[in-house]
Amino acid sequence: MKDGRRLSPLVLHSWACEILLSTGASQPAAEATATALIDANLRGLDTHGLVLLRLYLPRLRSGAIDGRATPEIIKDLPGVVVVDARNTLGPYAATIATDLCCDRAESNGAAVTLVRRSNHFGAASVYSEQAVRRGCVAVVLSNSDPGLAPRGSLGPILGTNPLAIAVPARSEEIAPSLDMATSVVALGRVRAAGRAGDRLPLGWAIGPDGEPTEDPELALAGSLLPVGEHKGFALAFMIDTLAGCLTGARTSPSISADPAGLEPQHLGHFILAINVTAVASTASFHASVEELTGAVHTAERANDVPPFLIPGEREARVAAERRRTIPFGDGDLALLESLGRDYNVTFPGG
Repeated sequence: MKDGRRLSPLVLHSWACEILLSTGASQPAAEATATALIDANLRGLDTHGLVLLRLYLPRLRSGAIDGRATPEIIKDLPGVVVVDARNTLGPYAATIATDLCCDRAESNGAAVTLVRRSNHFGAASVYSEQAVRRGCVAVVLSNSDPGLAPRGSLGPILGTNPLAIAVPARSEEIAPSLDMATSVVALGRVRAAGRAGDRLPLGWAIGPDGEPTEDPELALAGSLLPVGEHKGFALAFMIDTLAGCLTGARTSPSISADPAGLEPQHLGHFILAINVTAVASTASFHASVEELTGAVHTAERANDVPPFLIPGEREARVAAERRRTIPFGDGDLALLESLGRDYNVTFPGG
């Protein structure tokens, strides 16, 4: 990370709440959104942290997001709940839906919450790890605006539809936590490269002509490539069937990508929670996870190869290092300070 400065999570949370409230968010929606974005920054997922306010604030101000709406249950079955987010902020809707899903999993062993008419919710692992803290295994899916296509396509077709899976572990152990886009990289990393003046590795994206590009601007005008080529594209498609078709939300090709546009996104989330105690002894489950983790850590390696990591391990180490202060590079600082000026809520230290 180039230069920049470090700031307290508490100070950042206060600023994020204030700027969200200033653009029309309710107090609960602002609190949930600020918490979700800073959680991502704490774990090193900076492309899904406070910089996402550049997408959320214009849509709040234009009315494309209803910051004062409260999600409501529209279908309530023992193991399945359908939630209408009512076009509120995505992190607020997803936080409520995850808690609801865990409540039902405690009663029934497992539950699914389907969310429609929502908006971009940030990092999917925010919600899978929220469920882990409730003692649940969780799978979180969402669709998104178009940003993914196979090589040769003259434009994006599907969203970079994310997938998160997290499972509980002993308190002294790292809880395995997968968070991945179905593209080679998240779109935020392309934007970050553009802000930093960096080139992209070949294989990340194609330009509007369908050909591979190293230019972030051409990549943003074109499309990201799927992880694992056709396998990633297939996974993005199937996530859209669950987060879009099944929930009653829009599917990726119909979701607006314009931050300043007046068109609501109305995208969808799919959240599955399984209460570990309903199906297994907690102690035996934790022991099995620990054994699996140990097999990865102690696997034989070639010379000079560091120990292999499990999903979420790098993020957990970063979170421990960032517990008191979060670093911001110059590019992200400039963006956040600009938002502070635009919305008359000065960014801390700016």
